[in-house]
Amino acid sequence: MVRKHAAWLRALDERLLEHLHEAGESNPMLMAEHPRFEEVGISSGQIRERCLQLADAGLAGMTGKGWFDVTTWGQQYLDGEIDARDQPKPRLQRLL
Repeated sequence: MVRKHAAWLRALDERLLEHLHEAGESNPMLMAEHPRFEEVGISSGQIRERCLQLADAGLAGMTGKGWFDVTTWGQQYLDGEIDARDQPKPRLQRLL
């Protein structure tokens, strides 16, 4: 499986999508406390910002106030079935 990246995607984004796929819906505070993110010192604010980017691109979705889950497009990206460059580019350009 080869994932097809877009220039705006970060390594953290893939970790987030993988986590949401494995754990199901979650929120940034819970994710920041998970060993996968805690060990690299990622804050809940940084996780929230990247989740918003992923949601804007259609790879993650908001399931409730502050809760996120991987979308069908996100799962297809993880499986190497779609090219992230073909997804809408996030409108929220942030530096995180």
